[in-house]
This record gives sequence, C-alpha cells and structure tokens, in this order.
Amino acid sequence: MQSLKQDNSMSIFIVEDEKIVALDIAASLKSLGYNVIGMASSGSEAITKVREKVPDLILMDIRLKGEMDGISAAAKIRSEHDVPVIYLTAYADENTLSRAKHTEPYGYLLKPYEKRVLHSTIEMADYKRKMEGRIKDSERWLSTILNSIGDAVIATDTRGKIKFINPVAEQLTGWEQNSALGKELSSIFKLQNEFDRTEFNINLSQVNRIITKDAVFIDKKGSERFLQLTLSPISNGKSGVLGIVLIFQDITEQKRMDKEREDLFREVNNANERLKILSHRLIEVQESERRKLARELHDEVGQILTAVKINLQTAKKVSEKFAVPHMNESIELVDEVLNQVRNLSLDLRPSMLDDLGLVPTLRWYVDKQSGRSGIEASINTEVAGKRFSPEIEITCYRITQEALNNIIKHSGAGKLSIELWIEEKELHLRIADNGKGFNFYNAIRRSLNGESTGLLGMQERVELVGGKLRIDSVTGEGTNVHAVFPADYLKEE
Repeated sequence: MQSLKQDNSMSIFIVEDEKIVALDIAASLKSLGYNVIGMASSGSEAITKVREKVPDLILMDIRLKGEMDGISAAAKIRSEHDVPVIYLTAYADENTLSRAKHTEPYGYLLKPYEKRVLHSTIEMADYKRKMEGRIKDSERWLSTILNSIGDAVIATDTRGKIKFINPVAEQLTGWEQNSALGKELSSIFKLQNEFDRTEFNINLSQVNRIITKDAVFIDKKGSERFLQLTLSPISNGKSGVLGIVLIFQDITEQKRMDKEREDLFREVNNANERLKILSHRLIEVQESERRKLARELHDEVGQILTAVKINLQTAKKVSEKFAVPHMNESIELVDEVLNQVRNLSLDLRPSMLDDLGLVPTLRWYVDKQSGRSGIEASINTEVAGKRFSPEIEITCYRITQEALNNIIKHSGAGKLSIELWIEEKELHLRIADNGKGFNFYNAIRRSLNGESTGLLGMQERVELVGGKLRIDSVTGEGTNVHAVFPADYLKEE
C-alpha cells in the first residue's frame, strides 16, 4: 500500500500494548512534526495494519501481549515490506537482545524515554534509512549493469571469497550464483598458464593495479577454455583494498582462429619458399639452356655458315660469269645470317660475361644499345676488375638489359647513366634516365593483370639472390632503378 504522509513529514506506526504509553508516544511524535498513521497493541494486529498503511518507520515494543512478541512481528514485517524498526523496551535479557539483533533494528529506546532522545533516535534512523535506500539503489543499478554486460564478472572480498558473480560468469564457469557465493575463488576458478600449463594462482595481495593476462580455464567438466582476464583491485579510497573484480572473456574461438591463421601463414610462407626455390632453379635452367644454345649457335651453326661462305667464295672464282651475281648475293645473305646468329647468341647469353666479368660485359652492351638508339649513355663504376658470383653477375646483367629495353622503347630519354659501387659490403647497381617517367602503381597493376611482366620479373630476380630493388619514377622527371645485393654474394678477385 501507499504510505500516508502529511506535509512530506515522516510517517510512523506505533506498536505498544499499553494504551496510555502509546498515546503519550503519539503526542510526542506529533509535537515533533511527525505523522502518526496508526497504532496497534499486538503483533498480529500490527502486521495487518502495516500491510494497509506502509509507514516510513515503526516504533515496536519488544514485549507484547499475546503469542507474538515485538521481535517476531518486526521480523515478519521486515520480510514483507522492509520497513525500518526502532525497538521500545524497559528491559531485556541477553537472549531477547540477541534475537532482536537478527532483525537488524535501526535503534533502541529505553522506557521511560526522553522526548529529546526520541527525536534524535528517529532522526538517526531516518538518516540511516535514506542512506541504505541510496546504497540499495546503487546496488540495484550496479547489479543490473553487471548482469547485462557481455563480459563475465566475479567480485571477491579481501579473503578471496566470492561476493558477486554475473550470469555470463555463471555460464562460463558452470557455477550458479547461489552455489558460488561465499566460496574461495580458487575453488571454482581453476586456471593454468597458457604456454607451460602450470597452475596459475591469483594472488589477491599482489593485485594493486589493473592486470590483463591470458590463461586457460578448466571448467567443472574438465574442458579447457582460453580466457582473457582483467584483474582490478577494489580500493576503499585510502591505502586498503576491499577485494578484487575479475572480468574475463572466452577467447577460445579467437585462439583457434589465430592458430588457423598462423598455420595458414606458415603454409603460405612454405609455399612461397618452395616457389622461390623453384623460380631460382627455373632461372638457373633457363640461363644454362641459353648458354648452351648460344654456344651451339656460335660454334655449330656459325662454323657451318662460315664453311658455306668459304665454299661460295671458292665457287665464285671458278664459276662462269653468269653465276657470279648469284654467288655475290648468296655470300651477302650468309654474312647477314652470321651477324644475326652472332647477335642472337650474345642476346641469349654473352660469353664474355663468363670470360671477362660484369663490368666489361655491361660496357659492351650499353655501347651497343647506345649506338642503336642514339641515347647518350655512361657507366661509372668503382668495381672494375672485380668478379662476383655468377648469380649476381647474370642478375645485374638481366636487370640492366630489361631497364635499357624499357628506356629505349618507352621513356623518350636522351641520356642514361649506370653506376656500380660497393658500400658496406653490398653491391649497388643504379640505372637512371632523364625520360618522361611513368606511373609506378599503374605499371604494377598491369604486371599483376599479366599485361606486362617486366617490373615483377626484375623484382623476382633480385629477391631470388637475396637482394632488394627500388624503382622511383616521377612523370616528366625520369626513372631511377636501384638494386642492392648482399655481401654474401660478393666473391674475391
């Protein structure tokens, strides 16, 4: 029922079996500005009337006539309405006082009472009632919030005994709140360290700051779950700690996905390594076949064509005049074929790269391309006379070959320069031109689409020998190709 109040004053109900005493108390309360909403002389009558008129406070005589004394009546009323009670008593033995304490009274008034004491006791009870109301409201707010969040929450006191556990924590641990409250945290929350699976104990005395850690939780059925834990101390505002709050999430699925991702990355890396080995072997076989084909063109086909030329020259001397023009044309055709075979042999694999080394071969190739294209070219080097491993020399040559082909075909450059130097035991190759440049990302996109494989091919060749390649190009300002090879590939002269 709704409590009856006047002028927002505190409503009080009096339970006293002596009528004169009850009327005297009522008069005193009214003179103090309180609102007396009813009186009862027995416990059963008090319970019935309080149900009809729920007061803010009850003044209850401990000793009442009848089967129910004031303590029993107060206990029944508190269980139904949670109305605060102040006991009135002239005397009481220890057993009676002990019973009264269990009903959590807000105060005691000794008969005969003084009006001043009555007023102060009621005011203190009212203050305590309001404070407890605020605390209960806060607890309801906090409980609702903690029960609604998606994370599991457990709170303990200073001894590690559980004071609160929310529904998510109940579900994860397998412990219902009624069974978990009052138990030691370690008895229901068994943890292991993630990596060595040793026992992981939460030392409450050492939780003086927020701690986050991953651990393995063993539930009631013995199943494992990966948890992410956040431990926070509950401070009393001074130096003391009232307990801890443990917030945790089940990250078992995340751990599984992380492991699958790591396994996938490992497989991809292994596949990439195998592809690199295969590409390296493919380039080696390709270069070996080029070397073999170049030699066969130079040695076998060249010798045959040379022999044919000699035969034609001999036949020319002894043939009749009408055959001479045909002989001359045949000799010219053989000369042209010889030049083409020689150029094809050099393009496939210049033998001078194996015989003389990188720098002389680059000078020969750059001079030849410069003469054909009309581009002014220069080579500056600090490594003349030095030899490098075959892998490095052929890679430098192929990078230069691809870069010059691109410069001649697309750049419109008038000048280009090639630099070779050693810095911190690394070989550097830089090829720069003053052409129109290009959009690097568009070129990469075309390479990925299969329209052109030049840039990716250069990148792959350099990486296969452990090097690094950087290409800088600005539209209208030319292009700079810079390759760096590790010291492991350098070879003494």
